[in-house]
Amino acid sequence: MKRVGNKRGFGGELRSEIIEAAERLLAERASSEAVTLRAIAREAGIAAPSIYPHFSDRDAILDAVVERGFERLAEIGAAAVGSAQAGVQAVRALSTAYVRFARDYPGQYRVLFERASSNIVSPPHPYREGIKAFDVLIETMRYTPAGRGSSDEDLIRDAQTLFATLHGIAVLRPSLPGFPWQDEGALIDNAVSHICGEVPLRP
Repeated sequence: MKRVGNKRGFGGELRSEIIEAAERLLAERASSEAVTLRAIAREAGIAAPSIYPHFSDRDAILDAVVERGFERLAEIGAAAVGSAQAGVQAVRALSTAYVRFARDYPGQYRVLFERASSNIVSPPHPYREGIKAFDVLIETMRYTPAGRGSSDEDLIRDAQTLFATLHGIAVLRPSLPGFPWQDEGALIDNAVSHICGEVPLRP
């Protein structure tokens, strides 16, 4: 719901509403490039200058959207893990929740993982909340057949491999609808089973 009038002075509330306005625009538009400062202000129902006490520019708003998106992803992942038996089943539940997040929040997902070159600063932002979300995956994989007894380096490598695979499932299937994809759940199960050591790798 859009704001009515310009409610200046409501610091935390207005900041949150600016972020929510940007999230709505990202959900509606195909590219984060289309989410301009003026568009965000218009969506929030405020004058553009009202943004500056809270954010220096559009990229600062997108950074806040990214941080909140990673927080949401970590919460969804942790909830999925908590509802499943520890081990491969928990990794499968987490993986399914990850792909569902990409479906349910497509605009937010794009700005998390598919940011345009103009949105990438140097040095890149560390996005600590993103690392926390990834840590949920690492810790969940630690209790799988492949994870037990693995070095931290091997465990991180396996987690990054699964992360990259899940991203591919989340992005490629809707991008290439003409490709004869197998069932999404079957692809997730196959990736989790092989990476987590539930079944032997095919030669």
